[in-house]
Amino acid sequence: MIIKKFVSTIVILFICVSAVLCEAPEQQNIDTILSKLEKQDLAIKDLQADYTQTLTYLSTDEQFVSGGVFKHKKPNYIYLGQTTPTKQYSYIDGKNITTFVPDNRQAIVEKWKDVINSDMLLTSVFKFMQNWKTLKKDYIIELKEETKVDYSFSIKPINAREKWTMIITVSKSSSLITKTSFNNDNFIVDVKLTNYKTNNNFKNDIFKFTAPKNVDVIEL
Repeated sequence: MIIKKFVSTIVILFICVSAVLCEAPEQQNIDTILSKLEKQDLAIKDLQADYTQTLTYLSTDEQFVSGGVFKHKKPNYIYLGQTTPTKQYSYIDGKNITTFVPDNRQAIVEKWKDVINSDMLLTSVFKFMQNWKTLKKDYIIELKEETKVDYSFSIKPINAREKWTMIITVSKSSSLITKTSFNNDNFIVDVKLTNYKTNNNFKNDIFKFTAPKNVDVIEL
């Protein structure tokens, strides 16, 4: 389904990641880092960034590149505007998620709560900075690398049946994600984020879909 593919690759990788902290010597250090990023995040009311996503299928080495603009207003407003290679737009207004594909003259509407509840990974990542402490039981996080400008975290589920790993790189100065990589042994999704603009005072209307004429709206 269009919505699930779009959300599972882009929204998951964009917004943030929740994590569980292992009983390890570096636990306190990771707690301190995440707490600092959480405090910085509180000053951000909304944000906009350009993204480039590369999807690689490991069995065939096929790659698919897409890109566009991402907008987020706390707590639950999201706009995803894919412009290449084809146009596709998703609107989340806190109640519904609507995916609109102009070439198909079709928009699909789902309850945001239903989408969140059906995807544990999506639930975990959506409010990382606010909820990471309460989500410790589900994920393991390790500080993979620290440079002068950013942190890179390695994240994976505790449940051994879930075979995936995520690498998140976060700016030290802004707490914003600059790149991410999701690998489940079947495919890899790499996302790079650039040209951030924060505290734009977005109006809520940006995140609400209004159907053009001759467009079928399908509510699921």
